[in-house]
Amino acid sequence: MLTSPFPAHGDGKAADRVFGSTATTPRQARAFARSQLATWELPQLADTVELLTSELVTNAIRATEAVSSLPVASSVFPVALRMIALRLLLSSDSLVIEVWDVSTQMPATERTDSPDKLREGGRGLALVGALSTMWGHRTAPDRGKIVWCEVAIPAARTPAPPVRGPRAALPRRLRHPGIADRADGPDARTLQGVLDGLRGLD
Repeated sequence: MLTSPFPAHGDGKAADRVFGSTATTPRQARAFARSQLATWELPQLADTVELLTSELVTNAIRATEAVSSLPVASSVFPVALRMIALRLLLSSDSLVIEVWDVSTQMPATERTDSPDKLREGGRGLALVGALSTMWGHRTAPDRGKIVWCEVAIPAARTPAPPVRGPRAALPRRLRHPGIADRADGPDARTLQGVLDGLRGLD
């Protein structure tokens, strides 16, 4: 029986899947990664992680197919290890993609002089280096190798406070024009006019 080729992952979250080494495996691995990211509520990483997963898995398939004498998974059921394994490791600030294959041949940059039906765009490890914060490889605990890359998880953005401009002055209440005070009686000129009029009647 095939045991996990990956070392213990500590306290972080992890998801593993074993795939056969076939031409349809990159698509299956992308679907697995996309589903797991949805479970972890990280849909913003889907495009990048799917692309990285596809590249690493495709390289693992190529490496497996190049092995002339594959080991067997069990002495009881002698099945050649034409398979690869994928693990996603989640921490608070990064996601690590690990892909295992049975080959001990260390990864190399892609060849551009021969087309490969398994490659989807021919981007290779140069793209892995460009899209991840770091990547590398190591020997698996008991067989084969593990190629890995790390993707940073963007920090959750706190909504910015609304931009407030200078406070507009409140409209000032217009006071009603003052009403002139009424005089206590007619002024002297008016009285003189009335008096002259009365004298003119005589």
